[in-house]
Amino acid sequence: MIQAATGKSPWLLRVHHRLRSLSFAMLFVAAVLHGYDKELGAGVWGFLVLLFLVYPHWQYWRASRSRDAIQAELQSLLFDSLLLGMAAAALHFSLWISFSAAVGTLVNNAANKGWRGVLQTIPACALGALAWVALFGLHFSPHTGAVATAFCMAALTMYLLIMNNIGFVRNQQLRRVRHQLQEREAALLEVNTRLLGNLREIDGLQNQLREQANRDPLTGLYNRRYLSSTLERELSRCKREGQVLSLWLIDIDHFKAINDVHGHQVGDAVLVQLARMLAAFARAEDVVCRFGGEEFLITMPTMPLQAAIERAEQLRSQVAQSPFVSGALDLKISISIGVSVYPMHGLLVDGLIGAADSALYRAKAAGRNQVFSAVSM
Repeated sequence: MIQAATGKSPWLLRVHHRLRSLSFAMLFVAAVLHGYDKELGAGVWGFLVLLFLVYPHWQYWRASRSRDAIQAELQSLLFDSLLLGMAAAALHFSLWISFSAAVGTLVNNAANKGWRGVLQTIPACALGALAWVALFGLHFSPHTGAVATAFCMAALTMYLLIMNNIGFVRNQQLRRVRHQLQEREAALLEVNTRLLGNLREIDGLQNQLREQANRDPLTGLYNRRYLSSTLERELSRCKREGQVLSLWLIDIDHFKAINDVHGHQVGDAVLVQLARMLAAFARAEDVVCRFGGEEFLITMPTMPLQAAIERAEQLRSQVAQSPFVSGALDLKISISIGVSVYPMHGLLVDGLIGAADSALYRAKAAGRNQVFSAVSM
């Protein structure tokens, strides 16, 4: 029979033991029906009793105690063929008994080993028969009596039906196992899909948290923490590519007075409105940050000093002309801007920001609402 998919020997050994015991017992009955009126010696009958009634149990005992029980049982199938060839010769090559024995061992070997088993079984049977003939001489009497013939036909039919039923039951078990595996696979796929969805949700939340960690909660602009890492990368890129980068430091003029006169809620509204103006004014490649309090910082890659000053003037003028509304209030504000440019005013982040801060201080000292550029190194 086909080996169990799990490789567990008890099932294979038990099935083979039952099949071997039943089929060999039926062959013994056929031998008795065939040979009761023939002159078979006591030695022949002793051999048939040992083979058909004792050997199946000894073979099971031997295989079950082997280190590799499966391999021992598969080897015993070939030994069965050899002994059945000897039994056929001992019974004078009775046609139906020899045919039944040959078909039974061929089917069993084929079920367990495929065509390799068939090719091994035929010479094994022939070798067993030749061994008996060599030891005890050739006695050829193929005629089988009617009763023995009928019994062999019935016994062979029963044996083949049992083999097919075992195969059917085993296939049913395999189908159930396959169905269970498919159900488990579907369940695992569903769990995996949920896990992937959860992972995507977690990734999204992590990205959202990272974004929130890099954003100012009031204005929504990038914060100083994000600026530090981004500006370092931008300066490294500018150094590699030989590009310039302008940096603006922006401060709202007299912002403390707005808070003192109108309250912090109005001051926050002014900060939010200015942040929106800066974000709209900046280019796609620019980075706009809330630097702290009422200060903002913009980095503008590839923008040289003169262009940076002219554009900063445009921003200053736009802010001065725009109304800042908070409820019923219509405020006018102004900004001061300090401009520095890499590498003219600094090679490092702190130096570049410091240069822009010095320029901003000069702009405020000169009366505010002005744009000043840093002094060259």
